[in-house]
Amino acid sequence: MAAVRENEEERIRQLEELTPELPKNFKEWCGEKFKTPEIYYKRKGNFAECTCGKCGGKYEIYTPKDLEYRTLHDEIPRRGERAVCKKCGNISTYQWKRITEPVRESARFYLYQRSKDNNLFVRIFTYYRRYSQFSKMEELLEEDSRYFLQLGKVEKMVRSYTYRQDEYQWIISDRTGYPYLKTLHGDLYPGWREEIKQSELKYFMEQILVEMAMNNWGRQTFNGVSLTDAIMTYANNPAIEMYCKMGMHRLVRHLIWKEGRSGLVNRKKDTLQGQLRLEKKENINKVIKAAGDLGLLETLQFEEKEGYAWKPEQEEWIAEIFDMEMKKRIKHLLKYMTLQQLINRTEKYAIQKYSPVPEGWKPYGNYKGNIVQEYDDYLNMREELGYDMKNSVFIYPRDLELVHDQMTGESNARHDELYIKKKNKEFPEIAKRYESLCKKYQAAAEGYIIRPAKDAGEIIMEGRKLHHCVGGDNYLSKHNRGTTAILFLRKEKTPNTPYITIEISGTKIYQWYGAHDKKPKREFFDRLLADYTKQLEARKKKPDKAFIAAV
Repeated sequence: MAAVRENEEERIRQLEELTPELPKNFKEWCGEKFKTPEIYYKRKGNFAECTCGKCGGKYEIYTPKDLEYRTLHDEIPRRGERAVCKKCGNISTYQWKRITEPVRESARFYLYQRSKDNNLFVRIFTYYRRYSQFSKMEELLEEDSRYFLQLGKVEKMVRSYTYRQDEYQWIISDRTGYPYLKTLHGDLYPGWREEIKQSELKYFMEQILVEMAMNNWGRQTFNGVSLTDAIMTYANNPAIEMYCKMGMHRLVRHLIWKEGRSGLVNRKKDTLQGQLRLEKKENINKVIKAAGDLGLLETLQFEEKEGYAWKPEQEEWIAEIFDMEMKKRIKHLLKYMTLQQLINRTEKYAIQKYSPVPEGWKPYGNYKGNIVQEYDDYLNMREELGYDMKNSVFIYPRDLELVHDQMTGESNARHDELYIKKKNKEFPEIAKRYESLCKKYQAAAEGYIIRPAKDAGEIIMEGRKLHHCVGGDNYLSKHNRGTTAILFLRKEKTPNTPYITIEISGTKIYQWYGAHDKKPKREFFDRLLADYTKQLEARKKKPDKAFIAAV
C-alpha cells in the first residue's frame, strides 16, 4: 500500500508541474457572477445610517423629508432601490438593517486550460462568499478537482479529506463522474473553446456530443457539466467520433453516460470490429442500421461468442430483453431447447398469464422478460430437486405458472427439511430432554393441552407458522442448555396446529404469545397459566403426581 501511495504522490507531482497558472482575473471573474453585496440602512429622522456589505464601511447620509434651499442631501433610501457606497463605491441596492441574517452564497465554475504538454486540464472550482451588515464581505475560491485529459485516458485529481492528517489533500480517483463532488451546473471561464482547439483534443465533436450530454441529463441550456461530460467521453474513447459519423446515436448516448468506459465496447482497440467485439461484418452493419441499439449489440456479441446462428427476427426478439442477468438465463434455457422453441413457449405462456394484455403494455415488450425469468427459475428448481431433465413433460409444461408454484413449494419444503436437519444436529439436547420435560410440564385443561417441543425443528416451525421470533437460535440455544424451555399450548381438538407459545424456566413463565406476537383471549389465558404455574409448584412437592394436571 505504501508503494501504491508513493506512486500516486509522484503522479500528482507530475500533474501539478504540467498545470498552468490561474488567470490573474479568475477569482474576480467568479465574484462578478454574483450580485454585488447590498447596502444596509436604517432611517433616523432626517438621517439614514448605512453599512456596506462589501467593505463593511459605515456612514450617515442626510435625507430630510422637507428639502431646504441650497442644502446638500441624498435620496431617501428604499429597499431594493439603487445604492452607492460612500466608502468603496460599491454599486448595489438598499436592504433593511433589520435583516440580520448573513448572506451565504456559492457557485461552481469550470476552467479549461492547456497543459504544458498540450493536453487539456479541466479544473473545477467552488467560489464561496459571505457578508452581512456586521462584517465586510469574505470570499474564498477552492479548487475541488483537476481532470487531466489526453487521447485515450482521463486522470482525476480530487481534493479529499483525510482523517489521519486532518486536512484536505490531492488524491487520484479512477471513478467515473465527479468523484466526491455533487454534480452542479456552472459557468465556463471564457476562452475554453480556443483551449480545446489548440490542444491534442482538437477534433472533439463539440456540437453533437454536448447536445447528447445535455439530453442525458434532461438539460435545456449549455453549461460546464455538459461540456465536461462530453469531452471526458471523447478523451477516454476518441472512437466516439466514428460512432457519431456512422449515426450510432444510441450507443453514443450510452457512452457519454458511462464517460466512454462502457463494457459494451473495447476502447483499447483501434478498429471497429475490435471496439464492438464483433467479427462478422453483417453483424456490424446490423448495429449501424439500428443506430447503435444497445440490446442488439449485446445480443450479437453473445451470439458470436457462444457460436449460435440466429435469424434477424430472433435477434430482435432477444435484444428487447437482453441484459447481463438475461444472458445467463437464456444460455441456461438453450441447454434444453432451441431459441425458436423458447420464443414460442414464452409467447404461449405470456398469453396464458397475461390475457387480456394489461392496459398500457405492449404485447410481449413489457412482460416477455418476466416469462423468461419465471421459466428459467422453474427449470433451475427442477434441476436442484433432482428431476429427470430429459423428460419433455418437465421441460415443456402446459401451465408454467402452475408448475412454477408447485416447484416453489417443493423447493421451500426441501430447504426447510435441510435447515431443520441442520438445527436438530446443532441443538441435540432439545430432543434428548423431551421426555423429562414432558414429566415436568405436560398438562391439559379446559379444552387445551400444554407440552414441550420435541426437537429444534418443532420450535423453528412454530415460529414460522405463528410469525414470531421463537424459532431463532437464541431460543433454541437456551432450550438446548436447559436455561429455559419452549412449551406449546394448543387446542385439544387440533393438537398439531400451533396456537400459543410459552417460554418458561422452572415454574416461572417468562412470556407467552400467539400469532404475530399477539395475545388472544388474554384474560382467560393469564388466569389459565397462573393456575398452571400453581399446579407446577404443587407437582414439585409431589413428583409422583399424574402427568395430566387439572389446571
